Formats: sequence, structure tokens, C-alpha cells
Amino acid sequence: MAARSSLSVPAAMNSIRSDLGWSLLGQGTFLLAQAGLVVALARLAPLEDVGRYGIAVSLASITFLAAGLGLRMGLATDAKGRARFGVYFGLRGLTTVAALAVMAVAALALGLRDPALGAILVMVALARGADALSDLSYGAFQSAGRMDPVARSLALRGLAGLSAFVAVLLASGSVALAVAGQAVAWAAVALGHDLPQAARFVRLRPDLTRTRLVALLRETRALGLAMLLGEIGTAAPRLIVGALLPLTLAGIYTAVGYVLVLGTAFAAALSQAMAMRLARANREGQGAFGRMLARFAGGLAALGCAALVIAALFGGPLLNLVFGPGLAAETRLLTLMAGVLALRLPIAALQTGLVAQRRFACLAGLRFGVMLAILSGAVAGAQFAGLEGVALALLIVSSAQLALLIALSRPTTSCLSKEPARV
Repeated sequence: MAARSSLSVPAAMNSIRSDLGWSLLGQGTFLLAQAGLVVALARLAPLEDVGRYGIAVSLASITFLAAGLGLRMGLATDAKGRARFGVYFGLRGLTTVAALAVMAVAALALGLRDPALGAILVMVALARGADALSDLSYGAFQSAGRMDPVARSLALRGLAGLSAFVAVLLASGSVALAVAGQAVAWAAVALGHDLPQAARFVRLRPDLTRTRLVALLRETRALGLAMLLGEIGTAAPRLIVGALLPLTLAGIYTAVGYVLVLGTAFAAALSQAMAMRLARANREGQGAFGRMLARFAGGLAALGCAALVIAALFGGPLLNLVFGPGLAAETRLLTLMAGVLALRLPIAALQTGLVAQRRFACLAGLRFGVMLAILSGAVAGAQFAGLEGVALALLIVSSAQLALLIALSRPTTSCLSKEPARV
């Protein structure tokens, strides 16, 4: 059945420069707030609790990325309006409920062995559930070419979540309760800002028609799998460190390695702002698409190189300033992580190019190979060289991934997804 565009209310798009500016402002504020959260955690809680938090965030990220099915990016790049927003909304609601159920079971199982970890996992899951309310709204904003409401939401969520987390942690000393405070703040922003703003562009009525849900699931499953595999590749090293090394080392990896989390999230924000633009440039022809993608990837590569230089020259003083003298000696680990980041920034741009071309199966295949390489490399690295071995494995895998993406980004007819039916 033919569908109208996902957007029910036409709206003027922002310029590319405006959208990137809003993305930098919103995501920058959010990431600084998340960095402040990790700093507060490292300074106010035992390293074992920092490790537990890292494990809980990794498990929740994998579960909710699986539940997300890539629907936000699929909506943002749906330039032809293949599915109504209500179908996206309905499918995301069902998968989020399923994810919360899975996390409840995981928290119960892990809580039998480590009650503190189980409690933190429950609260992180609730925070990610609140995040899911905002996520699809962001897809509607992106599809309309409007990153300003996304930026406002991210700034509000970051500042409110950080304030609640630190206040509760100082008052109670409990990391689980602090994360619960963050979850409440995120839910308030989702219900008070994101959904009302999204209603300006789309009809907030879930469509639970079975045939439409199944058709959308078939279209986005490859993208969802690709995003899940990417998240497993990102989160698995923290889980491997937590499983094979002491919790104190897991805490160090969570704190020092957060530079990689922040940088990857920054690149993801810019990629989300560029996704629809790249999709429209791809419809205009390979020339316009290639030039836009090259500028985007080149700019992120330059930022990554700058971060690597700063980490190599000033890593020790920065670690001492941010986390205190206890972590100031981890300069080599920080430099290795910055090297991984310098590779992953252009990787994010080139992967966005594949998504804009809707080459979902190609991206999923690449990420499957990368995930296997990261899992095996992280296990071997942890066993033979500890935290620095894990970071070195990530550096090697990311180098190979970047080379493959550069090859795949050349004009080709392989790995192209078939044009899906409208739903």
C-alpha cells in the first residue's frame, strides 16, 4: 500500500551549517554532562562501582540497540516516505517493552551473584527506556531537517540527568539510586519536551497493523542488525574486561576509555545530522554524494588526529586533572584509546554514507566481521597484556575496518539493498 511521507506536517528544513551547529551545541552539552557523570562517579564512588556501572551500561546498550532496530536512522533517511511515522512508533514501542523485560531477567540473574550490579542494571535499563521515548522523536526531527529540537532535548537531558545523578549520589552514596534520579530526569524531558515537539511534525499515534509492522521490520532488520553489531563491538571490550580482569581494572577501563565513548557519540550525532542530507545527495547522483561524504569524513579525521596529539602530549596532566592522581599513570592507555578514536571518527562518517545509500546488508556484513575480530582480539589482549592489550586490539581492528570502508565507498553496485515496498 502506498504511504504518505512520514512527516504529516511540512516544515522548512534548516541549512546544513545550521543543523551541524545545533548538533554540536546539543551533543556537546550532552557529552560534557555525561563526562561529568563519569568524573563524579570515579571521584565519589569506589572503582568497583565504576566497573559495575560500565558493565551495566554495556549490557543495556546492546539490548536497547537490538530493540531499536535502527528505526531512528531508518526514519531519518526515509526520503521517499516508505512508512508512516505511526508504524515506526508502534514497532519501537513493542520492542522497547521487550527490551525492558529482557533487562529485568538479566538483572535478576546477575543480582543473585552481585546484588549491587543487579540494582544498577535495573536503573540503567529504566534510563534507557526513557531514552527510547526521545530517540524516535529525534528521527522525526531529523527527517524534517530540524536538529534544533534535538539539540534542546540533548542539552536538557544532559544537564538535568547530571544534576539529578550527582545530587542523589552525594545524598545517598548509592550509584543505583543516582542512576534512578537520572532516569526520572530523562523521562521528564521526553514527556515534557520531546513528544510535544514531535507532534508538530508527525502524528503521535502508533500504528499496530500487523502487516505494516512486519513490512517495516523486514526493511530495517539489516540496518538494525548492523547497528547492533556495531554496539556489540563497542560494548563488548568493557564486558570482556569485567569478566576476565578484576573489577578495579574494569573501573579504570570505564573511566579512561570514556574518551572513546564520548568521541564515538560525538561522531554519531554529526552523522545523524548528515544522514538525510547524504541520502538526498545520493538521489542527485554519485558526484554530489561523493563530495559531501569526502568532506564529512575528512573533517572528522582531522578532529581525531587532533585528539590523538593532545592525548599523547598532555595525557598525564589531563588524567590527573579530571580523575585525580589515582589514574594519572594511565597515559599509555589513554593514548591508545585516542588512536582508536582517530580511526573511528572517519569510520562513522563512511558508515553513514552506506546507510544513506540504504546499503544495510553491506554494512551488517562488515560489522559482523568487525565484531568477531574485536571479540577475539579483546579476549586475547586482556589475557596477554591487560587493558593496554585490549586497546591495541581495538586499534588494529579499526585500522582494517577503515581500509575496508574506503574501498566500499567507491561507486559500486554490490551490496546494494533492494528497494523495499511501501508500508
